[in-house]
Amino acid sequence: MKLQDKVAIVTGGGRGLGRAIALLFGKEGANVVVAAPKQNQIEHVVQELKVLRKNAIAVQTDVSDEAQVDHMIQKTLEAYGTVDILVNNAGSRGPIAPTNEISLTEWEETLRVNLTTAFLCSKAVIPTMIGKKSGKIINIATTLTPRPNLTPYMVAKAGMISLAKQLSRELKEFNIQVNAIHPGVMDTRMQEEIRKAGTKAIGTDMFERLKEEGLLHSPDEPAKLVLFLASKAGDGITGEFLSFDDKEVKFLLSQE
Repeated sequence: MKLQDKVAIVTGGGRGLGRAIALLFGKEGANVVVAAPKQNQIEHVVQELKVLRKNAIAVQTDVSDEAQVDHMIQKTLEAYGTVDILVNNAGSRGPIAPTNEISLTEWEETLRVNLTTAFLCSKAVIPTMIGKKSGKIINIATTLTPRPNLTPYMVAKAGMISLAKQLSRELKEFNIQVNAIHPGVMDTRMQEEIRKAGTKAIGTDMFERLKEEGLLHSPDEPAKLVLFLASKAGDGITGEFLSFDDKEVKFLLSQE
């Protein structure tokens, strides 16, 4: 198993890509901490793992709240004694509108949910990882291709890429690898919400065409890229931004 006895925290773990990552990590032997604001969602994922005879706990957490993040880390250490892997997956698409129509409140909320969360969770796990001189932090970002009328979301996700690169330099001497990924266009609830906004709102019919042609992939596929970075196979990789859509990345995963 690729993550035997490792301890992994997955934020936004109640559905979509977060759920897929949590289940895959569990199948590969990790002790999984599933975190999200909705208790029923994360409890369901934990039960799915327990059916597979895997170790997991659900910790209800708003990861934009520092006190709740600290509580999540405390619960993790109480249950498993350490943290080996952090997946910063929590996020929300924010408003779909031209930038001049977006309120300051919407802007700040979108950055808080998508970027500040990654900062707070990373900050919270770093002392434990430095102490053991090992660790993996993986930020779930998005494409660098501009998406009209999704500016706060796109800026926040670009910030997650920069955060990964900054942390990779700070933490390299402690054998802590920090990377970001673009998971591609997945068939998730967030993607459904974007399609419902219509081509006028998002400035393209690309997502509709991908849906019609059956080209939206399951979250289970990019979860394999997260597993690759979290496992020993990804030990030499840090400060990188990897896209699941990249042919070289897909070839790399096919060799696993």
